[in-house]
Amino acid sequence: MEIELSIVIPALDEEKTISHCVKKALKAISSLAVPGEVVVADNGSTDRTREISESLGARVVPVEGRGYGRALRGGFSAARGRFLLMADADGSYDFEECGAYVEKLRAGFDLVVGNRFQGVIAPGAMPFLHRYLGTPVLTAVMNLLFGAGLGDTNCGMRALRRDAFERMGLKADGMEFATEMLVKASLISLKIAEVPCNLYKDLRDRPPHLRTWRDGWRHLRFILLFSPMGTFFFPGVFCSAVGGLLLLGLTARDWAAPNALGWLTSRHMLTALLFWLMGTSILGLGVVAQEADYQERYDARSHLRAFLHRTFSLEKGLILGCALALLGGAVLFYLPISYYGHRLPRGPDTLRLDAAILAIAAVLTGVQCVFVSFALGLFYHRVK
Repeated sequence: MEIELSIVIPALDEEKTISHCVKKALKAISSLAVPGEVVVADNGSTDRTREISESLGARVVPVEGRGYGRALRGGFSAARGRFLLMADADGSYDFEECGAYVEKLRAGFDLVVGNRFQGVIAPGAMPFLHRYLGTPVLTAVMNLLFGAGLGDTNCGMRALRRDAFERMGLKADGMEFATEMLVKASLISLKIAEVPCNLYKDLRDRPPHLRTWRDGWRHLRFILLFSPMGTFFFPGVFCSAVGGLLLLGLTARDWAAPNALGWLTSRHMLTALLFWLMGTSILGLGVVAQEADYQERYDARSHLRAFLHRTFSLEKGLILGCALALLGGAVLFYLPISYYGHRLPRGPDTLRLDAAILAIAAVLTGVQCVFVSFALGLFYHRVK
């Protein structure tokens, strides 16, 4: 008989709570009247977690190596069900409330995530920082960069289809596994649903494995690494736009009306140069990062990636970069010749400084373009 539902419980030294969780999971399967199994993904327990789980009827899957994500990946891979449901082994989630998750999966959704803010949060179940800072911030960043449209990206009770798990290619070993699941589900356009989820005070008599600041940073780091558009392009475009407008605006002012806006001086040209170079450097790294994401098949829907694949070649990038560098170099060569030779037009000192700064910007931008083109060429060589 085909198993419809596998309830996967990651566990590490949970002898105090595993009995409660396994019993709840078995009751859930019984109440749903579906062919199911309870899989305890043991992450190297040294207490009686395995023995207790097996005595209650769960199937224990030993997982080598430590980590929340590693345990769940091992449990999902070993599970035989068409639907996979996960929740922690500390009693903070009630497996008997999994009916809503199964209904969504049967309705055609690929991934179902609980929303604790739509359910009941028991007193003491969620630390203050998690409830009012960590989870809201991470959820907002996730929605902004990936358009996930979720209200709680940190809920630990989730369900997904087996084929969705296989498509996502999850790799994270630690707590950031939960974020990786949502990021990759968004990138490959899985159908995601959200259901209310109650959160209970955990039954452990020891501190949780979760570390607020360390694991919060790991979640945020993962989100930023998998969103080149948000991490690189938004700040890159902002900085280069500010720098470019200032460079051109100040040069035009010094040429057409040198006495206007006297409080803007040569110092501001240097500030503009700084913004421009910061922006172009960030954008160059962003282009490479976007291609790296595509190479790993994390972001095949990127419009920027599609544009680059249609138009870019190593030779075009080299020609553009060399042209900019040569143009800037020619100006830098002309300036001292005209100053000391007294035969070529010299021009006002303010315009000469503006020209020197613009030339430096052109040279450095051209050099960046050349080496970014080589980096992209390496990726493209792998594709072809």
